[in-house]
Amino acid sequence: MIRTKIDILWLRQCCAFHLQYFPDSTLRSKLCDLQDRIERNSDAPLLRVLLTSLHMTVATLIDAAAQFTVPNHEVWKRKGAQWTEIVNQLAAKTPPIDLAFSEVATSEAAVFIKAQEPPELHKLRLAISHALCFEDWRPRPPQIAHITLFRFSAAEWISKVNMGSGFAPIRVAVRSLQLLEERVYPSLEIKRLSAPLLQGVGG
Repeated sequence: MIRTKIDILWLRQCCAFHLQYFPDSTLRSKLCDLQDRIERNSDAPLLRVLLTSLHMTVATLIDAAAQFTVPNHEVWKRKGAQWTEIVNQLAAKTPPIDLAFSEVATSEAAVFIKAQEPPELHKLRLAISHALCFEDWRPRPPQIAHITLFRFSAAEWISKVNMGSGFAPIRVAVRSLQLLEERVYPSLEIKRLSAPLLQGVGG
């Protein structure tokens, strides 16, 4: 059993900066079908992530809940241009990333699909974490590749979310990313800042 956690940021205005992968129309359709199946087979207090907001976070440059000595937008005003250039350059050195989302998982905070983190993604995340710094803070790279399908609207004890029949792995090749400012959580309102391409150039 898992004790769910209410998502207090849901639909709220925020100021955060992320490097994310947004699914193409084919993958979005598969994810939508999966969300439908989960909703049909679960009585958990689910908050469904909108289709256009589904994404995989590669790195969070500034978290919505970050606590600096200045507001998040001021951090970006000071560092944004430099960080954008760094992220674009690191992405250009990264080859396309092949992912196989092979499991639907439930945590206290979300229902998501996850894949093994391939070496190319791990290396990019570490490079970003090492290259960006403000005050004593650096980005903490995620440990898995995942796309969140649902958050929770209430704190309840639930079993792992049941999606019905077996889950067939979903394979994707990530070739481009989006560097963006998130203005309404979860990525409901965003401002795209750059579109780094994964090309594997420059060694």
